[in-house]
Amino acid sequence: MYPTLQSMGITSIQDIEKFTLRYEGGHDVLKIYYRREKGSLLPKSKKFKFGRSTKTVLADGGQQTYRQVQEPSLIVLRAMEELEKIVGKQHETKATKEDLIKELEHLEKVVNSKIEELKTKIQAME
Repeated sequence: MYPTLQSMGITSIQDIEKFTLRYEGGHDVLKIYYRREKGSLLPKSKKFKFGRSTKTVLADGGQQTYRQVQEPSLIVLRAMEELEKIVGKQHETKATKEDLIKELEHLEKVVNSKIEELKTKIQAME
């Protein structure tokens, strides 16, 4: 019934509670959250990263200028369609203040981690 999700290894389809999709580091990151009983050893979420395809398109017909456009993977688009059938379009409701704060905190962690990684590489060059 949900071939894309099944091909991604998702078997507990009836337990899917919500999902999020964000763009991070050149990839689309799909995170699926599950309803779990207290004390369950099963994971509460799974994260999947999808690369984007890049294609060159004609930007302005008169001047023959081109630009590159990134498009999401067909797999992530199909997975989103299937997930929307399961949980509805609740993930697209307006972002709450709490959601934005969590996203900002996550972004801070990612940026700080990348900064530390670059500092380490720079120090290794000296």
